[in-house]
Amino acid sequence: MKMRKIFREESGSAMVEFAVTVSVFLLVFAGIADVAYYIHAETELQDAASAGAYYGTIPGNQTNGTYMQASATAAAPDLSGVTATPTTYYECTPGGTKVSESTSCTNLVNGTAYGTPIMYVAVTTTANVPALLKWTGLSTSLSLKGYATYRVPWI
Repeated sequence: MKMRKIFREESGSAMVEFAVTVSVFLLVFAGIADVAYYIHAETELQDAASAGAYYGTIPGNQTNGTYMQASATAAAPDLSGVTATPTTYYECTPGGTKVSESTSCTNLVNGTAYGTPIMYVAVTTTANVPALLKWTGLSTSLSLKGYATYRVPWI
């Protein structure tokens, strides 16, 4: 008889509902915060790659990989362990096949030579970004990348 009365009692049910609701809300909020932090970190890596590639387009800097790396890592001050990998390559037409610097580009329609290939500078940035919150059973960091390619207009 007493058990039946205990189960029918409603006092304190609002507190239990509040506790359950707040717990779920906090978990969802924490997940959103983690995702937002990863989006911010990936945007920063993309901006860093762009800064490094832009540095490589300045006349005389196309082969200076050390300064492209330094420019890229300096552009990501909120992240630690950022690595930048600069590369240069040549194409006869934008989006075409990669060729060597000494290639003489030819017109595809009539086969006449028209000059030197176009130079591009590309920088890839990577970093392992730690999670804001440590979730049981999930990775504690995420490897993110940024990539930027700029055409070198002066060559």
